Amino acid sequence: MPFAQKLRQGLRAVRRYAVLAALALVFVAGWRLGRGRATPPQSHSEPHADVNRPESKSVIWTCSMHPQIRQSKPGKCPICFMDLIPVSDNETSPGPRQLRMTPEAVALAEVETLPARRLFPVREVRLWGRIEFDETRWTTISARFPGRLDRLYVDYTGVPVRKGDHLVDIYSPELNVAQQELLRAMASLESAAPGSSAYSIAASLLKSSEEKLRLWGILPKQVAEIKARRATTDHMTIYAPQGGIVITKHAQEGDYVQTGSAIYTIADMSELWVFFDAFEADLPWVRYGQPVTFETEAYPGEKFTGQVAFIQPTLDEKMRTIRLRVNVENPAGRLKPGMLARGVIESRLADGDQVFEPDLLGKWVCPMHPDVTADGPDRCTRCGMDLVPLTELGYPTAEREEKLTPPLVIPASAPLITGMRSLVYVRAAGRDEPIFESRQVVLGARVREGYVVLDGLKEGEQVVVRGNFKIDSAAQLAGRPSMMHEAGEAGMQPGHHHAASTEAMAESRLATADAFPRDFTVALRPVWQGYLEIQQALAGDDAAAAKAGFQGVRRALASLDASALDQDQSRHWRVLLQQMIEACDAASRTEEIEPLRAAFDSLSRAAEELIRPAGHDLPRPLVRIHCPMAFSNRGANWLQMEGDVANPYFGAKMLRCGVPEATYPPRKSSP
Repeated sequence: MPFAQKLRQGLRAVRRYAVLAALALVFVAGWRLGRGRATPPQSHSEPHADVNRPESKSVIWTCSMHPQIRQSKPGKCPICFMDLIPVSDNETSPGPRQLRMTPEAVALAEVETLPARRLFPVREVRLWGRIEFDETRWTTISARFPGRLDRLYVDYTGVPVRKGDHLVDIYSPELNVAQQELLRAMASLESAAPGSSAYSIAASLLKSSEEKLRLWGILPKQVAEIKARRATTDHMTIYAPQGGIVITKHAQEGDYVQTGSAIYTIADMSELWVFFDAFEADLPWVRYGQPVTFETEAYPGEKFTGQVAFIQPTLDEKMRTIRLRVNVENPAGRLKPGMLARGVIESRLADGDQVFEPDLLGKWVCPMHPDVTADGPDRCTRCGMDLVPLTELGYPTAEREEKLTPPLVIPASAPLITGMRSLVYVRAAGRDEPIFESRQVVLGARVREGYVVLDGLKEGEQVVVRGNFKIDSAAQLAGRPSMMHEAGEAGMQPGHHHAASTEAMAESRLATADAFPRDFTVALRPVWQGYLEIQQALAGDDAAAAKAGFQGVRRALASLDASALDQDQSRHWRVLLQQMIEACDAASRTEEIEPLRAAFDSLSRAAEELIRPAGHDLPRPLVRIHCPMAFSNRGANWLQMEGDVANPYFGAKMLRCGVPEATYPPRKSSP
């Protein structure tokens, strides 16, 4: 057929990029050279000793893109029509999960190893937020007695004032009466004989009159002036009780005010609050009292620091985030409320995902003021509350770092992560020849130094950190367990795609998993529609349309109602939601097609995990396609409508490159 011929010609044109084939040939050559050196030279007295001996090695022909294709003679791959390449069928290995290589092959593959080691890694929690006023440093200047505002000295907002600055002149008949009471009490005291009951009564009245004026906001110096003047006044000046910025002016000149009427609001900006949003999945790494470092657009490159002073107890159900409050000092007034901030918390981790702060181990802290600490029980010097031990705030009980156990950590380049499994290659110890064993591991937190390993490795084992993809490619070609095939492919028959078996496995997962409610499946329709728009746009090399599709998915996720999910389903959904939001946010920061494809790969990983329990209600089935050549032969999956393959990772370059692996029909309505 013409289409088949075009496809065959296109694939032939890119054969020179088939790195896996070249590496396989290198490994085969290396093995043969190694075996050749190990064979003693033949005796000249028996030149024909092996003439009639049967060939000791058989050759299997396979495809570099589809290693499940294995034939006994040369030919074409029935899937992609590339020429098959030879591999040895009986190269012995120490074990079914091990691969022997020659030193030459190791050097050509640029294999590097590092030991798995125990250390206290750092988990970075990225935050985005906004600077706000410190609510505890607001002061409302209000009328403490009825009157009329005859003059406002501060007549617009934003004016900085100092403590003691005059703010307003107020006319008040009630104030005049209070002054008369003060003067009468003074006269009575002066006329009464010391020690008499009249003197005591007059002294008590004088004290009450002075206290009344004090409660009305009249300063002691103003009371002293009234006493010295021995005359009343119907006007009084109100002074600022604290310094700061006038952020609100509630009244105008000439307004009549009653007791309690607000006139100004003043905010002290020497300390501010920064409200950050943390993703739900990052909550295990956030603790009260942790230091936070952040930057602003106004001062690029300059670091500001504060402490986590409050963790909101409720979750934003739409954004799936938790709000944190960070207290930050601002003595120079450079930080302004309303500024955007980008912050990071560096959480130190001990074994068992315990979060600790070295400077706070064994301390007692105020539950309202994280900067107030002590070595034992005490009271807060700012609010008087009892200090509490840090163990009540989620920190470990150890009093010193030496008493904590560090977790096992490997570099980020070591594991090959397939979504369902994580694989590392370990160099066998105590062997002269290079032997690499594939090891399935359980990964913990992603940290700055790499990954925490929960199971599958021991401290000191040499883990491949460079060249592991090449070793895995050789394992695939040899039919051994690898990143893509846990059980190996040695027994597979030529021409079988395994789409049916993979589809059956996916359907089995759907049948056994706790399926999401159908109402949630219906609510997901805009998400799937946006996802398919991105896939079609990338397949057509249209970066602008792809970015618009990401924006549509982001909006659909923000408005999605997940209230129908139970607790376990909601926990699963929140993890996937964060992954999808991060992919959309990454796409929003670029205009280039390749970063958009990388973001689509991240989105597809979450989408593949989502479709299993949630399904879809689109009019046609969705198909999961795998392209083994995407991202420098790492391979990647995507979902698309049933029909011709449309590769979003290569576009027009290799539009039809991909193998269907599973089909997801529309979810049926409940009977």
